[in-house]
Amino acid sequence: MTQSNSIQTVLDNAVKNNFLAGVNALVYKDGKAAMIAPIHIRKHGFEYKGIGIAAGVYVIGQWSFTDYLNFIYRDFDPECAAALIEEIKKKYPRLPIHFNFVKENNSLDKFLSENYSECKTGNTICVQTLPHDSFEEFHKTMTKYSRQNIRKAFNRENKTEMEIHIEELRTVSQQDADEFFRIYLNRSAGKNTINLKKDGLKGTVYKYYNKKYNENLKAGLHKFNYITYNMVNNPDSYMIGIFNESKKICFIYGIMEGENMWRNIIVCFDEEYSYYTPGRTAYFRYFRDILYADGKGTTVVTDMSRGTERHKYELGGTEHYLNNYIV
Repeated sequence: MTQSNSIQTVLDNAVKNNFLAGVNALVYKDGKAAMIAPIHIRKHGFEYKGIGIAAGVYVIGQWSFTDYLNFIYRDFDPECAAALIEEIKKKYPRLPIHFNFVKENNSLDKFLSENYSECKTGNTICVQTLPHDSFEEFHKTMTKYSRQNIRKAFNRENKTEMEIHIEELRTVSQQDADEFFRIYLNRSAGKNTINLKKDGLKGTVYKYYNKKYNENLKAGLHKFNYITYNMVNNPDSYMIGIFNESKKICFIYGIMEGENMWRNIIVCFDEEYSYYTPGRTAYFRYFRDILYADGKGTTVVTDMSRGTERHKYELGGTEHYLNNYIV
């Protein structure tokens, strides 16, 4: 425990899992909890040209579905953040602290840029779509290429007489959550099988971490799964389902941040329907039938989160950034 004036910082005992030690670092100010830093301690690691995981201290969420990382606090206190970093460095002096995916210009980013500007290692691009006064205005922001692809996909659906519809699920049962998540698992397994064809040292390292990643994913449906738990229980989460008649073929899952910010976390489709590009049409239906229902405008910003996939820009997306620091 470190005590400075009215601030106390406590790092509890590590809770180990297969790869890392999990630690909750707590900061008290004037006897009240002011900040929590859920962190992973990796005392040993290996990293080569972006492959693998280097030894260090990481904010929990680094290797999960979390796109933005931060400490937990009601009101950000720079003095508490400084005490917390000091305590972590004191207890783990040989391990660098990795602050990755910190949203640009939020309180933590401002603190780090003001006090550790020399430790900034780069940024990560995210893409979001801004609100418009009508669906017609939004439609104009889409690229010509994107509009053509949407028409082709709808023509394919019509020729095979598919009955595709979209639903905004206000409540999600555990069964629905498991079925949607199983689509993700199957899709991930297919994508990773293709990537496993990499050769050499890079391929060997990739295969090792890929195996562990898939083992953890598959275990998710057989024990506590924080993703499906949030789908069912988080009042700020939302699920957009795409169905062929009653069969689930695609979904968009995300978290609402207030009324005007929807952050899409997972967009995934059943490989069986890949000919119809359901991921692309799911986004189009999401904008046309949910956000711009009846052609009306919206005040919602749709954050499509990390990644520079082409379809995000084709939907009129604009960039914003996450900053990375090693302290």
